[in-house]
Amino acid sequence: MSDAEVAVVDVREARFYAQGHINLSAHFALSSLEYQVLRAIPNKHVSLIVVDDAGAVGGAAERAVSVLTELSFTHIRVLDGGIKAWQVSGYSLGTGYNTLVKAFADLAHAHYATPTLTPEHLQARFERGQATTLIDCRPEHEYQKTTVGRAFNVPGVELALHNLNRTDEADHLYVISCFSRTRGIVAATTLALLDGVSNVAFLEDGVMASFLYGLPTGPGDNGLPAPGQFKPGGILREQAETLVRRHGLSVIDYAHLQRLIEEQDDRTLYVFDVRPEADYRAGHLAQAVSVPGGQLLMTYDAHVPVRNARVVLVDDGHLKRAAVSAFWLSHFNNAEIHLLALDEPGVMQVTETAADVLPDTVQWLAPQAVQQHLDAGYAVLDVGPSLDYELGHLPGAKFVLRPSLAAWLETRSPGPLVFTSPDGVNAAYAAAQVSRDFGVEAYALKGGTQAWRAAGLPLEVEFAPQQLLSPFDDDWGSTMRAKENREQIFRDYLSWERSLGHDIAHDQTVQFRWPETATDTELQGR
Repeated sequence: MSDAEVAVVDVREARFYAQGHINLSAHFALSSLEYQVLRAIPNKHVSLIVVDDAGAVGGAAERAVSVLTELSFTHIRVLDGGIKAWQVSGYSLGTGYNTLVKAFADLAHAHYATPTLTPEHLQARFERGQATTLIDCRPEHEYQKTTVGRAFNVPGVELALHNLNRTDEADHLYVISCFSRTRGIVAATTLALLDGVSNVAFLEDGVMASFLYGLPTGPGDNGLPAPGQFKPGGILREQAETLVRRHGLSVIDYAHLQRLIEEQDDRTLYVFDVRPEADYRAGHLAQAVSVPGGQLLMTYDAHVPVRNARVVLVDDGHLKRAAVSAFWLSHFNNAEIHLLALDEPGVMQVTETAADVLPDTVQWLAPQAVQQHLDAGYAVLDVGPSLDYELGHLPGAKFVLRPSLAAWLETRSPGPLVFTSPDGVNAAYAAAQVSRDFGVEAYALKGGTQAWRAAGLPLEVEFAPQQLLSPFDDDWGSTMRAKENREQIFRDYLSWERSLGHDIAHDQTVQFRWPETATDTELQGR
């Protein structure tokens, strides 16, 4: 609760993290700790507090300290007694995943009186022929997987750039949906509160509730046209300037950013580009990480694990996306947030993206070489997320979470191993670890399973029980993975999510800020 920079890092696997965790902690499991922490905690001198179940000798936290020390982090402590001691002390625990953001959205729904429509009323509007535009505000890949029938797709904060004030139909209604609640609440509230769109409503509980009610759901239709035209740049700039004035947001120039960069060894600095991924790839600041605005809020705890850090949101010259994103992030009351326009004088853009930091000792193999080693009988170990393994893995590959490697290696004779993961980063750390700690000949697939797929090589989705060297403990219980009994799983999830706002109110460490906004008249009088 202090003003000092601190990152509370829970290193247990997701299944156990979801059963109870500190609400203000970030989840970076020991099984993929290196590449997660190096991406999310850029300042090696920040205070890290590592958390596991009980803080026991030889536990996950102690092993994580060794990893973090090797990565040159200098200020590391372990929470004495872990989660069990935190709970015994009477402090609150959150359950599930992305809990803090979901709890905030539930509170925002009530605080801002977000207009809401049930699936039953949506169906009634369709049946009566009332003019209704249904918009799914999730990223395209989620929309493509499943959405409510007739839904258009406009991801996240991009909605704030569209002209959605239709006047040709008197009772036209824009209905905003996500998979359950969080993103739909935020997007609908953005339009109603910040853009003054009067004919908008959040679809209560999104795709889940629509499925339970019996509305048609299925893959999205990318052939649908955009539900509205982009507003002219001048209008977007005026709207952003209004948001900046009303909510006291900070806009900086490029010289100011350079000063923040010079100070980043003393103050943690995050630079996020909130434009669409395609725009980012066409040109961006060298320091910026691409996180389109809506997703930055949804994954805020993972992207900004350091409390009281500095955050710079980079956007096109109009700054509308950045202003909307900053408004929402300011509610978390734990970061110094600034906006920066890409058309600022002196701004230099690049097209290359920063490469992940990788171990120096890793031995790489190209996909074709791995194919030859497969034919020669090399064992392939997949150390990526279990969901990716289920969706497609190298033929015969075994799934393993890295903390289980030592026990497995004790049961077999030493032999060459090939590691893979979606992009090859976690595989590189696994190969380097096994080679260093066990003296086993180990390789990493260059570019990971993504490169294997791109090379046109075959993948499998089926697997035998003996291919699982560790259980899917990295699965926190996401409803999107539900294949059976989906109705009850959805009901239980929605009941849990609706309770989060009430539960988190008992946690004194969580102090959301509900900003008092100034009207233009009040601002002119100052």
